[in-house]
Amino acid sequence: MLLIFQKIKMTDPDSNFRVAIIGSGLAGLTCATALKGFADVQLFEKSVFVGGRLGRYQFGEYRFNHGEQYFTVSNPLFLKIVKAWQSAGIIRPWDGWIVELDKGQLFNLNDDTQRYIGYPHMQAVTDSLAHNCRVKLSTSIIEIEKTENGQWRLFDDRGGYQGLFDIVIVATSAHQVANISGVVKSIKSAAKKIDMTICWSAMFDFGEPLNIPFDAAFVLNSPASWISRFQGVDSINAKEDCWIIQASPEWSVQYAASFRGRVMHSLLDAFLEACDIPAVKPVSSNVHCWKHALPINTLEQDCLFDEQSSIGACGDWCTSPRIEGAVLSGFSMADRVMKFIK
Repeated sequence: MLLIFQKIKMTDPDSNFRVAIIGSGLAGLTCATALKGFADVQLFEKSVFVGGRLGRYQFGEYRFNHGEQYFTVSNPLFLKIVKAWQSAGIIRPWDGWIVELDKGQLFNLNDDTQRYIGYPHMQAVTDSLAHNCRVKLSTSIIEIEKTENGQWRLFDDRGGYQGLFDIVIVATSAHQVANISGVVKSIKSAAKKIDMTICWSAMFDFGEPLNIPFDAAFVLNSPASWISRFQGVDSINAKEDCWIIQASPEWSVQYAASFRGRVMHSLLDAFLEACDIPAVKPVSSNVHCWKHALPINTLEQDCLFDEQSSIGACGDWCTSPRIEGAVLSGFSMADRVMKFIK
């Protein structure tokens, strides 16, 4: 496991100082990795795997990057982290041909932005970070309770007691942060200000090549907002033509309560219309609804931390709705915790 962050350790760090991090997306895993050696850190993840929006969605033999498709870099610190990831072989530059589509009309993007993808899949980044972290999967923390001596008790959605901790960091969507940290008004009130989008993602395996020349497209005037070819499984040599279709926020809100089958067929029709290709039946397909996809607004600060209550929160909703934002928020959260412990 590559140590992404190299920091000078405190003199006689209190490794018995217990920190609970709720959520094992990029923000939570970044925070846990940076705190390694400074405290005893335990991550809790409600899903069966780490990753958050970098996680893979599997049905049958196919695994899809159904959340974040790529990421970009603008911050110098994040650039150093990305170079470390690249040296470790868990990311690669992505130079796919990205266009704009409007009902079959193709427009080239005048865009020289360098994009990156995880290799062999986006979740490789979070898998690598999680390798040296203690993560308890399938554990949904829904309640925290302050003890008389200032520590926190954690309870899961089954009523199970999950331990006693000196600091709690909630690294989830803003909606979940507000629910979990309800006893601390400074954290709850800030998180409640954040509005999140809904996003339906559809995944199709067409079996045979569709003869679509580009690799991805921003789609205009359509229920779909983004389409991207994905190789399927974990192989870059897979012969199947697999595509991810992400619906626009407006369409996703309108059809938030719709049946999955209706959503799947509607997004398939939108894909065929945008690409201006004849109707074709996929070999397999599925859909997923991201109920808290991306923040519409942000706090414009790196993270939240209430020193009096020893509780914090981090995520891309704090600073910027991108992978870069999640990493920088988690790193900043770790810095706040280290200063607090010291």
